[in-house]
Amino acid sequence: MTTKEVEPFVGKAVRVTFADTRVVAGTLHTGQRYGRYTIISDSVQKGGPPVQEGVYTATQITDIEDASGDPAAVE
Repeated sequence: MTTKEVEPFVGKAVRVTFADTRVVAGTLHTGQRYGRYTIISDSVQKGGPPVQEGVYTATQITDIEDASGDPAAVE
């Protein structure tokens, strides 16, 4: 995907499929540099830290979709 395709999802709950077939759900945040992103979701363990997945370039993403209806994806 391109940065232009990913940018509209920043700040929203998403489900992302990566080129390596992994699927991650959480809130999409911009990274420290242009074109970098972080997906943050709730902790796997109760009371634990949130789970973060770094995305270094939009080309790592093969599909992104709105997941606002999925409680597991809402940060």
